[in-house]
Amino acid sequence: MYEQPQLKEMYITDLTLSMTNPRFPREVKSEAEAILTFFQLKKVGPGKIMSLIEDIVETGIVLENFIVLKKDGEFIVHDGNRRLTALKLLNNNTSEIIKNDYPKVYENLKIMKENFDVKKLKLNVQVYTDSKSMANHVAKLHSGEQNGKGQINWDSNEKDTFNSQHLNQPLGLGNLIYKKLEKTAEKRELYNKLQKGSFATTLNRIFGYSNIRKRIFQLDRGLKVDLTDSVHFNKICEMIEFFISKNATVADVYTAEMASNFFEEIEPISQGNPEGKETEGNPEGKETEGNPEGNPEGKETEGNPEGNPEGKETEGNPEGKETEGNPEGKETEGNPEGNPEGNPKQEEQYKLILNLITNKKIVYLYNDYNLLELIENATDSNGENLKNKVIFSTESNYIRNNIFSGDASIGDYSVQAKLNYKGESISRRIEIKVRVPNKRIETNQPKNEFFTSVASFIIGDAKLKINNTVDTLIKEIQSLENAVDYRYMIASSLRQLMELSIEEVMNSKEIKNHGNPKQNLKFLVEKLSEKSNLHEICRGENHLKYQAIKNLIGAIDTNKLYDYLNLITHDSYATVYNVLVEKVNLEIMPILAVFHNYLHMDLHIR
Repeated sequence: MYEQPQLKEMYITDLTLSMTNPRFPREVKSEAEAILTFFQLKKVGPGKIMSLIEDIVETGIVLENFIVLKKDGEFIVHDGNRRLTALKLLNNNTSEIIKNDYPKVYENLKIMKENFDVKKLKLNVQVYTDSKSMANHVAKLHSGEQNGKGQINWDSNEKDTFNSQHLNQPLGLGNLIYKKLEKTAEKRELYNKLQKGSFATTLNRIFGYSNIRKRIFQLDRGLKVDLTDSVHFNKICEMIEFFISKNATVADVYTAEMASNFFEEIEPISQGNPEGKETEGNPEGKETEGNPEGNPEGKETEGNPEGNPEGKETEGNPEGKETEGNPEGKETEGNPEGNPEGNPKQEEQYKLILNLITNKKIVYLYNDYNLLELIENATDSNGENLKNKVIFSTESNYIRNNIFSGDASIGDYSVQAKLNYKGESISRRIEIKVRVPNKRIETNQPKNEFFTSVASFIIGDAKLKINNTVDTLIKEIQSLENAVDYRYMIASSLRQLMELSIEEVMNSKEIKNHGNPKQNLKFLVEKLSEKSNLHEICRGENHLKYQAIKNLIGAIDTNKLYDYLNLITHDSYATVYNVLVEKVNLEIMPILAVFHNYLHMDLHIR
């Protein structure tokens, strides 16, 4: 009888990596060695670990339970060591282990740790005290289907169908082909052949290659194969029959070049030539425009009154003799036979290459991002490095010198990466998603969207206690569940927040009064945004991100902000709720954070 595991909620600091992981070629002696071994494994490696870390940070959860054996007071993980490695790298200074060998992953981790507190993440753990019971559980997870004891994996069709049903993703072309064949009576035999294998993703690959679409389906760049077109559908069926007849697999068509070679025998879709008019090469001398009889035997044509059937005089070669580079006098320009002996081989066409690490990137609000980091390879067919010639652009004004600005509001942006060189041009599209990290102010969890942006520029939890009155006002605004119904009260509180905070700063730091709150606000923002002051403030009680705060303060127009506060205080009916939220999150909140840090430091401004 096997022991039943105890389900617990635990934290990363409670769990220990296994030193006897079956993936490891040898037993390791420490957690640091275990982490490095995961990076060195071909099946795992830094790329897959990084993907797992990004998923955990983005979703804020670990999807699967850890299987743990409690032994000698330790909770040793026997299933989930890859997940635990990802979590350990987000904790404290563990990432120093990989700093020298994997600097790129190390740098990415530094950024992620700023916006994700892994110590607060609750982990679901199944705890065993009996090693045999634990081993039985883990073995069933990793030993395949086992006649139904283990998990039966979805094939590509089933994955695609699930994504369509629950994730609002369109069905892939491969799955659509399956469904079309199933519903077409005369294609049932072909459908039954396809059912014996799992080819949906392979079909996506084949009919997604631009060279296949261009040569076989005669489609211009960007146009897709159309299943509703009977000619396209019949050609698809022909290619599938050919693929199956060769007992082929995805390995035979893994790249565009391999697919092109594999389907070399497949003739392209005919464009039609109903009246025998001009076709390339016209090999049988049939009717062509301007030659109604087709001139099959070299008869008279304009400029050749005798038809020149035997290589007689023509303009530029009066005796029909051999010419240099064409020793047998054969036709060269437009020579449909390629003149293999007469002309030198044509040089390979010059081209540009631009590859990106990813075409989708999450950028956190208020933080600048260098778009050049997305370039994996920018070169030409001569191997010249052209990375510094890539230009990024977007319809908005958020890109300067290839830096995507932290001033961009939350939302999705389409960015174009373009490389122009030696008269050639190539471009790639990138989707930039500006998001707010999943953090909140420590003092109170907001029940609405006010002050949520604090996570983007404060590392850790924020403590904003400029004085008790300001703190109380912030908590009141945060506590409103239906904040939209209280926008007039909020509008009045905002001006109080700002004026009380300005007054506290001026009095506590003994700063000369500049006449009124508006002038005092302007003076403070200008002085606190100076480089030396800002450096000190960013190391204050709240650990602020320097570049994020610099972006924010630099973008705030204090005159307009104070005029807005004045307006909503005296005419609350003019307050638009969405604008109110935006002003709080994008302008008022950062100033309060900076004021707070300034008040808790010895820094003085005169």
